[in-house]
Amino acid sequence: MQIDKTSYYYSKTSAICLTIIAAGVVTAFLVYTKALLIPLVISIFFYTILAQITLYLRHRFCFPKWLALTCSILLFICAFGLVVLFTVNAVGDFLKGAEVYRQSLLTTSKNVLTVVQEHGITVDQNFVENYLRELPIFDWLRNVGGKLFTVLSDFLLIILFMTFFLFGSKKTPPVTNPAIKEMLANISVYLSVKLMASVITGVVAACILFGFQVKLALVFALFIFLLNFIPSVGSIIAVLLPVPVLFLQFGFSGRFFSILGLLTVAEFVIGNMLEPRFLGEGLDLHPATVVTSLIFWTLVWGVPGAFLSVPLTASLKIVLSRIKHTHAVAEFMAGRLPQ
Repeated sequence: MQIDKTSYYYSKTSAICLTIIAAGVVTAFLVYTKALLIPLVISIFFYTILAQITLYLRHRFCFPKWLALTCSILLFICAFGLVVLFTVNAVGDFLKGAEVYRQSLLTTSKNVLTVVQEHGITVDQNFVENYLRELPIFDWLRNVGGKLFTVLSDFLLIILFMTFFLFGSKKTPPVTNPAIKEMLANISVYLSVKLMASVITGVVAACILFGFQVKLALVFALFIFLLNFIPSVGSIIAVLLPVPVLFLQFGFSGRFFSILGLLTVAEFVIGNMLEPRFLGEGLDLHPATVVTSLIFWTLVWGVPGAFLSVPLTASLKIVLSRIKHTHAVAEFMAGRLPQ
């Protein structure tokens, strides 16, 4: 009896150690191959969306499969091209008034320093002004072109993967594995609801920013749309992102606080009231699991990992739930204590 008990604990300890080693190896593999895996995973998620568009075109307009596939890919390319074009134009228009905003920043800083000095706090005004004059924020904006080139190279790789997925689906047998079918179904529902919520949030933000004639309004609306895919912290970053430009343009005026208030209300209503209602039970992940996965995937894959953290973790949970020895881990990820 004692030997059986010792063997049981030995096997359990060995399994835990092997799992930890395997997790470390997989994490190292994800970090080492992220340049290829990130575009691949993104293309898979885009494929699930474009496959639905292709199916809609075939059934609604009776398009042949090759024409529906071609239209879906061209639609995606045109959407990305328009985003890049509008972003470059908006940044260019902002840079034309760079000196005006720099002077506005200096004037506001002088007013703030005057108020501070009236309360008996001594501040070196010349040092602050020199620092603000040398602030490299405008140089950062001028480097947007280089960043866009990097994004464009990844985008071309994503298009290549998606083309293989879409045109190769004809020769691929239908999915029959229950775990894969559940993953595809959950990811499709999540992406559809998240895409709809993000579009609504971006449109509302664009209306608010354009209504107050904010510079770079379209760029900020685009970032708000994208950041809505990042759980928990995405909405906070989306609201705070326009603050520097709002400050340069309006200072600490009523417009400044009105815009921030409206953006906060829009993010709260859509993200905490409308989105959970349509998402329902969602992906069966505990909020603590969502935050932990966000931290892990951000450390492993950077910003793309933050966007992909929830669907990747949900897919992992489904796989773990199908394996006998890891079912307890899947239950724990859902916030349920294993029996």
